[in-house]
Amino acid sequence: MIDLDGYSLFFRNKAKLKDTSKDCTNNEYMTFSEREVVNFDLVKRQYANDLGLSEENATSVDALMSYKGGLQLIEFKNGKVNNREIKDKARDSLLIFLDIIGKNLSYSRTNMDFFVIYNMEKNPLPHQALNDSPSLVYISECIMEKSGQEFIRFGLERYKGLYFKDVHTYSKEKFDLYLNDLCS
Repeated sequence: MIDLDGYSLFFRNKAKLKDTSKDCTNNEYMTFSEREVVNFDLVKRQYANDLGLSEENATSVDALMSYKGGLQLIEFKNGKVNNREIKDKARDSLLIFLDIIGKNLSYSRTNMDFFVIYNMEKNPLPHQALNDSPSLVYISECIMEKSGQEFIRFGLERYKGLYFKDVHTYSKEKFDLYLNDLCS
């Protein structure tokens, strides 16, 4: 497993997970975790600028977190989730990360998870597809859990095993439970 602190771009851009989850538009946090992570938005900015390019040339997830021998790229979405935007952020962030550490895609496929943390309350029903209604999501999650699988939203299930070891789409409440389990 790589040591993120061994890469100056990661070491210089540390932050609290809480701070990377902040929705500045609404002044709301998606988590209050004080866990130390890498602010990947800042990494992307510096990476692009070091190439003499604008940070607008790429998109990025909010955080890179190291845990129990693995790595997680984490995107927080407090409002409506745009599937194309999430997929672009996953792709751009993964490419930047792999270039920085000098590894290839097989590294992320065995060592990295991708998380989208969303606010179910902020996804208004009239703008959601039927398969993303809160009650249908809840029922799907229950059925998948009983079968020993996890329900993955937003068309991201195709990235599991292709780009990432695992993919998770958690409500902010479920993510807080996940973080509590990590600490125990």
